[in-house]
Amino acid sequence: MREFRFRAAAALELRRQQEAAAGAALALAEARFREAEARREAGTAKRTAAQAAQQEAAGRGTDIATLEWHRNWIIRLAATITRLRHEVDVRAAVVRDAENAWREARRKRLALERMKDRAWRRFHEEQRRQELKVIDELARLRFTVPGLVDERTRHDD
Repeated sequence: MREFRFRAAAALELRRQQEAAAGAALALAEARFREAEARREAGTAKRTAAQAAQQEAAGRGTDIATLEWHRNWIIRLAATITRLRHEVDVRAAVVRDAENAWREARRKRLALERMKDRAWRRFHEEQRRQELKVIDELARLRFTVPGLVDERTRHDD
């Protein structure tokens, strides 16, 4: 009996490699997205702390230069947060693109694996049919030429 050979095995292996690469790119994009989100949250926390410090300084009574410094500090932090929000949005778009690329690579790999499974089932069914043909031929010989089978068994002893 011959052995099973999937003709598109090289293509399937290539698709597996492409899916793995796309998965790695997706993981990297998600990690960078989480880092950008953490920086944005840290910037928001700094701005909240700066606003609290400004309120405290104004409540204690301080000079205008200190209040102006706090206001400029908060404006600078707000600009940083705006920049970080934009970076988070860009990273989110990169994650979406990477996820789409991974899904596409996965879809292509699964399609080839389904083809391989169907080919395996056809191969297995063909093997079974061949075995049944051999069994049927042996049964036909046994019952159409009964002396032939008996003579073989007597000579083999």
